[in-house]
Amino acid sequence: MEPRHLLLAFIVLNHSLTTVMWWVGGTWMGLSRRAAMHWMLASLANGLALVLAVLDGGLSEVGVLGSCSLACLGAVSLRRGLQAFVKIPPNEWAHRATAWGVFAFNLGVAWPFGFGSVGIVVSCAAVAGVLLRTARENFAPFKTEFSKTTAIVHAATLGTGALLMGLVGATVATRHWQWPWLQLDPAWTRFILVFASQALSIICNFVLGYIVVMRLVRRLEHLSHHDALTGLLNRRAIEYLLDREDQRLQRFSDPYSVLLVDVDHFKRVNDRIGHGAGDTVLCAVARTLQAHAREVDRVARYGGEEFCVLLPHTLHEGAEQAAERLREAVSLVRVPWDDELITVSVSVGVACASESGESLQSLLRRADEALYQAKAEGRNRVSAAAAWRNPGAKSA
Repeated sequence: MEPRHLLLAFIVLNHSLTTVMWWVGGTWMGLSRRAAMHWMLASLANGLALVLAVLDGGLSEVGVLGSCSLACLGAVSLRRGLQAFVKIPPNEWAHRATAWGVFAFNLGVAWPFGFGSVGIVVSCAAVAGVLLRTARENFAPFKTEFSKTTAIVHAATLGTGALLMGLVGATVATRHWQWPWLQLDPAWTRFILVFASQALSIICNFVLGYIVVMRLVRRLEHLSHHDALTGLLNRRAIEYLLDREDQRLQRFSDPYSVLLVDVDHFKRVNDRIGHGAGDTVLCAVARTLQAHAREVDRVARYGGEEFCVLLPHTLHEGAEQAAERLREAVSLVRVPWDDELITVSVSVGVACASESGESLQSLLRRADEALYQAKAEGRNRVSAAAAWRNPGAKSA
């Protein structure tokens, strides 16, 4: 078996797997269908371009032009998929003009009229331009969402592909120059070119697979720590943060406070208007609490219509002021629903942890008792729990 046959088998296997992978990702695994379909087309087009280059043993003009046209289609599809993935506004007409314009020129003008070299140069320039622009426009989004290393690897891969296509175009345009690779056997030159293109394709698909998996992992992490309705932290997440603050208090005597916030007469909203209105009210309250909390504070949906606010480094007086500020902000909220505006109010229970020795359960129980006290006194008010006293110190 000749080396080119092994290379052909490798190309077919690799691009078949990546094509199927993107189809499965877009159809069944929740990946952006638009991005997945474009990447599937890119893998298919690039695979066919390499297969055509390997099969066309005589390097006929039509075979080379067809391979270049498919490579241009693959580059455009790659860029369209990345734009869909990172939510960059697509350049639909520019993409279509580039991809189909190169096809039309190569197979409608360059091949019939004997301008094969011009067609190759135009194709290489188009592919290099698309790859460079793709690397540039995705660097910042990749750096922000993933990491600087990921952005650099992706940009370097596309930049190397652009450089490779630029060298091919420059070689064809200036054949009279004594390029070092022109001294090699044509079969070896083609083998090296195809192998390098295949290696870049593998790296590019690896990077794409990595960013897809990383986004999925981060989405799952977010869902595991955030409430699906309001977007706030959920009970599991806030309990972890409370436990961490409690450990800091026990070790370093660093105080903190807890607010338990409950929406007043929430059941009436659900019963009178419906659960849809109730969900809208909860979201409005959540946005208000988040907007008026400090940057260091943590707001969570604690359960049902109850919210929990963690105030690090905050003593009793500061906690009461924060609670009153949040209560007042919520009281100004008006939630539009059908033909009416729903007024909202909350009751707040405050408890401060300033002495080591009290358990977290005891602190939350004091905040809960203060919340019930606020409701018993008429709602839409703040009630603060009495300072905790160490039973051991009292008996002593």
